[in-house]
Amino acid sequence: MRTQNLHDDFVEQVRSSSDILSVISSYVHLKKRGNRYWGCCPFHNEKTPSFSVVPQQGFFYCFGCHAGGNLFKFISLIENISYYEAIKLQAQRLNIPIPTTKKSADELKQEQIKDSLFKIHEMAGSFFHNCLTRTSLGEAGRIYFSSRQINSDIITKFKLGFAPNLWDKLFTSFTKRGITKELLAKAGLITIKDSGKAYDRFRNRIIIPIMNEHGQICGFGGRIINPNDSPKYLNSPETLIFNKRHLLFGLDHAQKSIKEHNFSIVVEGYMDAIALHSHNITNAVASLGTAFTAQQCRKILRFSPNIYFCYDSDNAGQAATMRALAIASSSGANVKVITIPDGKDPDEFLRHHDSKDFYALIDKALPLMEYQLQYVLKSTDRNTLEGKLLAVNQLMPLLANITNTV
Repeated sequence: MRTQNLHDDFVEQVRSSSDILSVISSYVHLKKRGNRYWGCCPFHNEKTPSFSVVPQQGFFYCFGCHAGGNLFKFISLIENISYYEAIKLQAQRLNIPIPTTKKSADELKQEQIKDSLFKIHEMAGSFFHNCLTRTSLGEAGRIYFSSRQINSDIITKFKLGFAPNLWDKLFTSFTKRGITKELLAKAGLITIKDSGKAYDRFRNRIIIPIMNEHGQICGFGGRIINPNDSPKYLNSPETLIFNKRHLLFGLDHAQKSIKEHNFSIVVEGYMDAIALHSHNITNAVASLGTAFTAQQCRKILRFSPNIYFCYDSDNAGQAATMRALAIASSSGANVKVITIPDGKDPDEFLRHHDSKDFYALIDKALPLMEYQLQYVLKSTDRNTLEGKLLAVNQLMPLLANITNTV
């Protein structure tokens, strides 16, 4: 097992200082039988204990799902982190210093830029949030959130904000605090014209901070409150810390709930995810209005192998669902599709229904193959020969993927 730049003597120090029985017992209730300790496996559902720990030999093994290995393997599986990260986590728990390797000048420079970007995004998040919650400039934002049935608890949970209807409020405020124009531009918070004049990227929009799974603000999404403005949604540009293909909105809040429920709900936009969380459906994340990516899929599979897609029920949303299903299933996910009636999106549905109604939709979620077959049959005209041929051509690849003879 590769441990990247960690020295063998350091890994051995952490291993020899660790009590595998004590560590695993903090996650799993164990009872001793013979030279083994037994409990119900934390990695699959079971009623009869088949998970065992042999402290003398320093390993665990499940006779049901065949998961097994040493202490670091257990930590990596239970915490959904890499083997390398598991060693470091256990070292931190034991207060064993982690050895550092000398970094190149370029690596140090990149780290410094990233640190600066995270700090300025945290400052900007507070700026937008305070503008919404503490100033008269945020009145329009407060009215908007109230109309969307988003209360103060959700505003605080997601640190929602408002960008005032002024050209350079953030720019002037931050430069007075010693933040350079160049760093603000690198963070995507301002735009600099050819003349050198700078203005705020986000104006007269509600602001949704987009965080990574560790709760660090990487970028922002801005939604109009005036229907005559455009574009409807405006995101931060790509930076060293913001890449939409690698991020899932709400994952920092949802990961614990995804583990507990053993499935995630993936929606298109952050307003859909916020609406679900406001109805206490907390295992929801959003793919930021972009096509669902393999990188996003790998990230969410760390918390559960089961993914329920709930995209808009219009034609564009259903086409996006089909593309997402292909990516998720090829990544090994167990996939289902939640269908919203009457062409609505999750946010709109929850404005007229409660969480009980949404859970009823979850219970009716279609398995991958059934949804795909229904989609093809609904989207083709089977009354014409051309339509029948098109339907058959689309159905055959789906049917060919079925390995069950029956």
